[in-house]
Amino acid sequence: MQLSIIYELRANNVKEEDIEIIMDRVKNRLSEENIDIELQKLGYPKIFTVDYDEYEYDEDEEF
Repeated sequence: MQLSIIYELRANNVKEEDIEIIMDRVKNRLSEENIDIELQKLGYPKIFTVDYDEYEYDEDEEF
């Protein structure tokens, strides 16, 4: 799982030194939410989770 996370971080242009920092900080509590928290602490946007409350929906729109 760690390799896929590192791959995704690299694909989203996270610096290698920041990837090392993030992976070190979450090593004992590895989860998508924790990685996104650490990304935001370093100034990056979330990659792994979506906050649906931030989106505005038109209740009349059909899907």
